[in-house]
Amino acid sequence: MGKDRLLPIFALLILLIGSVSSIYVYATQATTNTLLVNGQHYTMNQLFSLTQPRSFNESQYSGIALDDLMLKTGVAHPEQHRYTLRGADGYEKTVTWENMKNGLLTKESESVFSDLPQAFRVKDIITIEVK
Repeated sequence: MGKDRLLPIFALLILLIGSVSSIYVYATQATTNTLLVNGQHYTMNQLFSLTQPRSFNESQYSGIALDDLMLKTGVAHPEQHRYTLRGADGYEKTVTWENMKNGLLTKESESVFSDLPQAFRVKDIITIEVK
């Protein structure tokens, strides 16, 4: 008789834990339609309307040039700064102006650099910080 009572309680407990964990994961995911660039919020459409598209000759990547983006968003003396690209998952990389000249921001919010290893590709970029 004890097992007959405990089995439904354990089943409900497992369902409750699964539901709460699903709600937690859904609530903590960063879903944003804007990108914070140099302290200003922009939509991807706004950013792509500011600059001309560019692609790398040797690869399939295309997007907007990161150096052009910094100039169009009002970064003064861009060669004197470093730039931190931060993804929604917290992954971030800091690059120089020379790297930004060889970088793209794709429609999928990913950074691609022709002069840096693949480890510098930041996905789901939410912030480009000027340091």
